Amino acid sequence: MYRLFFFLILFASFMYAKTFEESYTLYAPTLYTVEDEIIAEGGVVIYNPTSSFSAQKIIYNQKSEILELLGDVYVTYDGVHYIKNEYLKLDLNKDVIRGERLFLYDEKSDLWVKSSTIKSDKKVHKFKNATTSSCDVRDPDWFFTFKRGVYNSDKEYITLNHPKFYLKNTPVFYFPWIAFPTNTKRRSGLLKPYMGFENSENLLFVQPIFIAPYENWDIELSPQIRLDRGMGLYGTLRFVDSDHSYGSVTLGTFDEKTDYAKEHNLKNSTHNGIEVKYQNSAFLSDYFKKYGNYKDGLLIDYTDLSDIDFINLKHDEELAVNKLVTSKLNYSLSNEEHYAGVYAKYFIDTEKLDNDDTLQTLPSIQYHRFTKKLPIEHFLYSLDYKFKNSYRQEGLRARQHEISLPLTYSRPFFDDLINVSISENLYYSRVIYMEGNSTADHANYFSNYHNISVNSDLSKRYDTFIHNMQLGVSYIIPSFDNKNGYFADFIPFNLEQKSVLLKFNEYFYDLEGFNFLSHRIRQNVYLEDEDNSFDDLENELIYRLSNDFYMRNTLVYSHEHNKLKKIQSGLYYNDEYNNLNINHTFQEAPEVEDINFLTADYTRKIDKRYSFFAGVDYDFDDDFTKEWRVGWSMKKRCWDYQIRYKENVTPSLTSGGTESITRRGIYLFVRLANIGGVEVKSVKDYTLENK
Repeated sequence: MYRLFFFLILFASFMYAKTFEESYTLYAPTLYTVEDEIIAEGGVVIYNPTSSFSAQKIIYNQKSEILELLGDVYVTYDGVHYIKNEYLKLDLNKDVIRGERLFLYDEKSDLWVKSSTIKSDKKVHKFKNATTSSCDVRDPDWFFTFKRGVYNSDKEYITLNHPKFYLKNTPVFYFPWIAFPTNTKRRSGLLKPYMGFENSENLLFVQPIFIAPYENWDIELSPQIRLDRGMGLYGTLRFVDSDHSYGSVTLGTFDEKTDYAKEHNLKNSTHNGIEVKYQNSAFLSDYFKKYGNYKDGLLIDYTDLSDIDFINLKHDEELAVNKLVTSKLNYSLSNEEHYAGVYAKYFIDTEKLDNDDTLQTLPSIQYHRFTKKLPIEHFLYSLDYKFKNSYRQEGLRARQHEISLPLTYSRPFFDDLINVSISENLYYSRVIYMEGNSTADHANYFSNYHNISVNSDLSKRYDTFIHNMQLGVSYIIPSFDNKNGYFADFIPFNLEQKSVLLKFNEYFYDLEGFNFLSHRIRQNVYLEDEDNSFDDLENELIYRLSNDFYMRNTLVYSHEHNKLKKIQSGLYYNDEYNNLNINHTFQEAPEVEDINFLTADYTRKIDKRYSFFAGVDYDFDDDFTKEWRVGWSMKKRCWDYQIRYKENVTPSLTSGGTESITRRGIYLFVRLANIGGVEVKSVKDYTLENK
């Protein structure tokens, strides 16, 4: 015991050579000295807070500070694990490690390396004739073999020269050189490529390039080539300019080959576009703080494009689903008493050859005074002002001003059993029409109406459930109105009629608080309209069979047309192994667009690794499948893949208008943990239909 204690003190002083804070502890059954060497045998362990060494025999040279480990060597050194059966040599003064037939494992990345030789200089590890993978070392699903490689544990980056990629024991690819990170930190480099085949375009190849010089912004460039169609380049700048704001700018262009553009009768041979997105939840809040407790926010979502193919050509997962592309700008400023907002909307109808007659909102302005108590008890008031500029280059346009001023008396009765409110509502609208440089038929509308509302919120506990019921009735009585001028169909007016609004909400809970049934119904009744006394009846029902399974149905019934105007039904199930979503929307009425559309998606988890999925989007009105898809996926710790087959219909703008192309495709995605992935597709355009 005395000899071991003496050796620990002596050895610790030797290992102190580089930094005074660093110390080691040693355990060994046998130890002795031979000249300048300290020798420990019989299962030796040396460790400090960051490193540990173990072997059957350890030799330490006091002068050179070289540590040799022999037999059953195991080393943990600055978070990297080395395992060596016979021999490892460490120069503790220079932080250099040399060894043969070595196994290295990095627990941060789950990567391991088997190497015939290794030389490590501080954070840089050099290998020769090695194998690497992040799969089970006993029987890896995939691995690389390479002649030379360098792993930088500080930068967490590995570089391989002349690597060969194997699936099991079958060689698949050879690369002259490859490099990849061993963590998920943002860094510059190549992202997963997209490769595919489309019969009308031939080979497709997209290789995204990621540039991340700083933490708060990056650039992604996506050059692409479609062999028989043309070439393009998309670029996106993403940035975070504060802790409350972020944004992105995307520019893109694609140049069609002349033969392809002529064959498909495309309106444009070049597809260009720009997208700008920005959100700031405190744009000028610091400036306005000196005037009070103000909060503001800015939202920019701007898109300009030559045609719909700017979206379709980004990549396969971002096909256009709406013919109307909307750009918007919103800015709001508010405190506890006031709200002000400026909004703008710009629409591009991609089915039109131009949008000169498309109505835009440039801009609209709103001011709202939140409800405030008057000096008289139970009396409240609020104020709302709106301005809207409806603009287009060709056709009628207008500027509209609206003012609403409700004065309300509100108080509870019968120990809060009911709440009664009576309001007097003043409304004025002024519209100035414009067509070219002339004005005509300006409109004015002034009205006043009374609103009497009674509301109640009741709950009762039964033997097996709790029932909550909310009842409300509002009686609107127009007092007077005065209007003159022309009322265009695109100008909204607050045209109140004598009516009664009935609202009924109910919620059922079990005794543990689970809401298993929700029901809402709403009906507005017009008392002086003999032709159409009843407005649309709205009814919503949500039934939850469990936390995993619920059904939802919304009905809108039109009394005017004596039919169901809108039906939305959904069924949703999600447990450990199954995920099902089915949604159907039916809408049919003279004043709305007809919709009869079904979307369904199902995923079945076979076990912890394998899943099957399928989905369909079907348009019943036009009797065609917008898209259907089916696929299989596998996910392991070290790699995953997904293969799917799908057919979809995508729009394209030709010189004669919009046409749709139906495409069939097989898609394969493979991802190797800590290395990257690749997506491959084969697509065939088999039909060109006029829509």
